[in-house]
Amino acid sequence: MNLDVGDMVEAVSDLRRRGYDHEYRIRDGQLYDLTADQPVAIGDVHVDAAMRFESAPDAGDDSNIYAIADRKAGSNGLLIDAFDALDQECSRELYEQLNANRPTRHDNGGEIASRYGLRKVFKEEFDGDPERFVLRIGFPDFPPCPFGQSFSMLGFDTAEQSYVWLVTSILRDSRLERVPYHGADVPDNE
Repeated sequence: MNLDVGDMVEAVSDLRRRGYDHEYRIRDGQLYDLTADQPVAIGDVHVDAAMRFESAPDAGDDSNIYAIADRKAGSNGLLIDAFDALDQECSRELYEQLNANRPTRHDNGGEIASRYGLRKVFKEEFDGDPERFVLRIGFPDFPPCPFGQSFSMLGFDTAEQSYVWLVTSILRDSRLERVPYHGADVPDNE
């Protein structure tokens, strides 16, 4: 399937219109269907379409979307990797299957100061004061997700007391403190 879209929000809208109405996430290294509340076996996964979005070279804020068909259940849904972190979250076999034929869309307009309505924080700002920013996980006061789903984690600027978009290189930095809401599981920093 061809995705002729300009950005992630447009891709989600287009795929929802095409019937991709289930929401997928990665749990314990495997694909999990949140809508059906069950795991999806790797042999049942078919990637109908995939797209990578990069705002600028070396911006460190790439995102990916995958239109997935669960052949056993007969359902279709979306896996959104807004933080470009699937390589750390899922099994190598699933990661290779997801990314086998994934084209990249570039925004040649240069770096943007915000992403999905949140102020974007680049690595240089983080390096200047790494204790200022934390990664909140599972907080109920997250702003609305533009994809019609929900954020599972977001950056938080403790000085401004506001949610921010942390680029992927910050998410992979061991200095970033992860703060779960009421004891939720904390992903590995590695």
